[in-house]
Amino acid sequence: MILSIFLLTIVPGLCLANIGQWMQFKDTYGKIYDTFWDEQQRYEIFKENLKKIEEHNAKYHHGQETHHIGITQFADITHEEFRKILGRQRRSKPAASAAILETTWIEATTKKIPDEWDWRHEGAVLDIKDQANCGSCWAFSATGAMEGQNAIHHKIRIPLSEQQLLDCSGEYGNGDCIAGGDEKASFAYVKDHGIETEAQYPYTGNKTKCMFDESKTLLNIKGYKELPGNEEALKQAIASIGPISVAIDADNIQLYVGGIYTTKCKTIDINHAVLAVGYGSQSTKNGTIDYWIIKNSWGKTWGEQGYIRFQRNADNLCGIGLESSYPTLK
Repeated sequence: MILSIFLLTIVPGLCLANIGQWMQFKDTYGKIYDTFWDEQQRYEIFKENLKKIEEHNAKYHHGQETHHIGITQFADITHEEFRKILGRQRRSKPAASAAILETTWIEATTKKIPDEWDWRHEGAVLDIKDQANCGSCWAFSATGAMEGQNAIHHKIRIPLSEQQLLDCSGEYGNGDCIAGGDEKASFAYVKDHGIETEAQYPYTGNKTKCMFDESKTLLNIKGYKELPGNEEALKQAIASIGPISVAIDADNIQLYVGGIYTTKCKTIDINHAVLAVGYGSQSTKNGTIDYWIIKNSWGKTWGEQGYIRFQRNADNLCGIGLESSYPTLK
């Protein structure tokens, strides 16, 4: 009955194909709305996003864009609402320990760096996770980098706890799901306390009371290092060190589903933390495009099975290399 009322209310003058897409969207992502009127509002936003998808993909099919967009879990929210769940905020350097930040990483000059690299093929990248509607991307970026180092150096491939970072690292400058945080502050916290596994301290998507149990610590780190802020340093670090925590302007990837993102974006408004796990190049009708392989934390249904490729060697597109860092192990 509710469905019938909804259809009778919104169908007149509208495309029935939109209704089918809307119903499929709700089913795919388990969308349930509090009231009939809330669903109407979300449907109107969904239709506006469908228009954006159609317009963008027309350019993509004519070779004017190198990535395509589609219906993601964010198709029923506005751009302003989307920005609120990104969650990465620049923080002042944590003051908890004297030697948290080791010397800034120095670029290698003699080691041969491969033309392409992908840590997923080396067992250093764990499964895609989902931060849900919490602005905790910084925690996922930090655990991803630590999981990578743990896999490379200790041969241990066990997911680490983002919830612990969300609950317990407030004194190091990190906030809640709304205030956001910073991956380097997370490294500082783990340097002093250690971190449990995801299974021991599971993710809930809400900041709660800190329940850290030191006896369950899986990993301790020595500190972290920052990269100089250029793409060549990031390439060398990925190839020689492991997956690297990076931060980007994610304003325009709400509906990304595939391809290489080359669209202009900001470098001064970095608002989302992710994990750089590799790089490569792809031949296109417009020439070869170099790209970064980026692991996101929005689930496997978003993007290229949870990943996005950003254009490389494009003046730090979206700020990709400006605030990059990685943990160092003891």
